[in-house]
Amino acid sequence: MREYYLLIAVLAVLTIGAVKGYAKGFLRLAVWFAGLIAVLFIVTRISPYVSNFIIENTSVYEQVREKIIRTYEEKSSAGTDDVMLPDNADQNEVIDSFGFPDLISDSIKINNNSEIYEKLAVSLFKDYVAGFLSALAIKAGTFAGLFILLAIAEFVILTAIKILEKIPVLRTFNRLAGMAAGITLALVFIWVFFIAAMMFFGNSFSSWVFAQVKASRLLTIIFNNNILFDLIR
Repeated sequence: MREYYLLIAVLAVLTIGAVKGYAKGFLRLAVWFAGLIAVLFIVTRISPYVSNFIIENTSVYEQVREKIIRTYEEKSSAGTDDVMLPDNADQNEVIDSFGFPDLISDSIKINNNSEIYEKLAVSLFKDYVAGFLSALAIKAGTFAGLFILLAIAEFVILTAIKILEKIPVLRTFNRLAGMAAGITLALVFIWVFFIAAMMFFGNSFSSWVFAQVKASRLLTIIFNNNILFDLIR
């Protein structure tokens, strides 16, 4: 039952989004969508600068990198499957053994080249993986944090806005379109949650999230089709 906890939570969020969307109608949610698009636009413009500043001018990157290396070395010594194996091993098999969803595993594989090694100032495979995951964790945390802050600001601004949703002719269409909008809006927040989970590479929370995703076909589809992931990798 435990392996389905996250699936149940995601289905609950999608259901709530559909019900609230149906109750409010599309016209009212359209305002939220406009605000959401504005928030995503601002976040995608600001996030790279903030994350690069954190990586280059603070000790956060090095702390996260050391934690990731230490975590996987401890798992390796404990004889678990998630191990940071030596560089002479099949690197794709090593990446697959981490238990990440395909979206993350494929990204690690694609970037496993000399150009990225030079950018991260590493020469060993395990240092590349730790560096890549550390940078991704910081980018994910920055993106999620800025999104949440701006989403709260949007909520405060739009709370008092009233839309012409009581017009009888538009009511049915408004509610059905609102249901679709509510599901989409819920999906965006689920994607942001999955991005935020990437902050905790090497932590039991992220391992739990990834295990839940791998155990569910629906969660795997949602995770691997996260269009927001392209904004941080």
